[in-house]
Amino acid sequence: MQSEIILEQDPRERPKSSDERYLALVWRRFKRNKLALVSMWLILAMLILAIFASFFAPQDPAQRSNEDVYLPPQGIHFFSEEGFSLRPFVYTYETTFDPETFEAKYALNTDKKVYLQFFSEGWEYNFLGMTLKTHLFSAQDNQRVYLLGTDGMGRDELSRIFHGMGVTLLMAGLITTICVVVGSLVGITSGYLGGKADLWIQRVVELMLAFPELPLYLSVIAILPKTVSPQTTFVLFVLLLGCLKWAQLAREVRGKALVLREMDYVKSAIAAGASDGRIVVHHILPNVLSHVIVVATGMIPTFILTESFLSFLGVGVQPPMISLGLLLNAARDYQVLGSYPWLLAPVGFILVSVLVFNAAGDGLRDAVDPYSGR
Repeated sequence: MQSEIILEQDPRERPKSSDERYLALVWRRFKRNKLALVSMWLILAMLILAIFASFFAPQDPAQRSNEDVYLPPQGIHFFSEEGFSLRPFVYTYETTFDPETFEAKYALNTDKKVYLQFFSEGWEYNFLGMTLKTHLFSAQDNQRVYLLGTDGMGRDELSRIFHGMGVTLLMAGLITTICVVVGSLVGITSGYLGGKADLWIQRVVELMLAFPELPLYLSVIAILPKTVSPQTTFVLFVLLLGCLKWAQLAREVRGKALVLREMDYVKSAIAAGASDGRIVVHHILPNVLSHVIVVATGMIPTFILTESFLSFLGVGVQPPMISLGLLLNAARDYQVLGSYPWLLAPVGFILVSVLVFNAAGDGLRDAVDPYSGR
């Protein structure tokens, strides 16, 4: 009598149907990585915050106030000596001056409360050609509230961080897009054509890899006239880094294309008379796309750090544009940093951005092959 051994399959691994698509399998595997899933939602929240920065910002990021220079952060409270309050509030500061150094000092006034109100009208801003005044929150009676303090010009640090996050993420996204498009096209073309074409293309790739990126960028910035607009510097930043960073991805994609062109289905397509363009688009590109997406998620945090580093040195994003790195430029002095530590608040947003993109990229890397082991 023959005994049958039935191996019980994990229901999470069992396909819902025989024609389940690859993307569905990737998504099911990705969801099991809780850290990656949380990171994905945090990335989505960051993108919403960056796109609607003016709505979330309680103050105009460019508005200066001589009365609120280096004002400490105002914490949100629900409890006071009078008891619990359903409406959140902040305490105001009273300004005094040191008679010897004439340095402004701020003392918390617990007798005066400023209540916060939500979905209220505040400073005007433009969004998609519309002039709006609605903000997520603001202080009552048009008073000022600084949850993360102010800088040396009395500008709200929190509002500037929200707008700076948008510029930093936009720059990282644009550079990554250029690298992905150029690197993928060059890599697939080099690997698929092979022969002398591959030889010469790889010499160009090696030349791009040999360029010293930072000295080249600094030299280009140095020769720019002082009258150049911040927008021009931004575009130059994106184009220069995008043109220098695609080479590594091109080499990786080229290696995969060399393997794929020897596969039976590619040879069958060639024998059937399919054009090179059709083979590349329908057979090679889909098989390297998962690797390209994973590499792209790793590029974004790298470019966030690159932008922050160059802007911190004063050679990246230029005012009146705002970026996270440019905000850190205000804390480059040890004396200023020791006296006003809240100017380091952008560091927290940079760290969170880098960590969530790296975590999401690791989860995506593990999920692109749903049939591999855990």
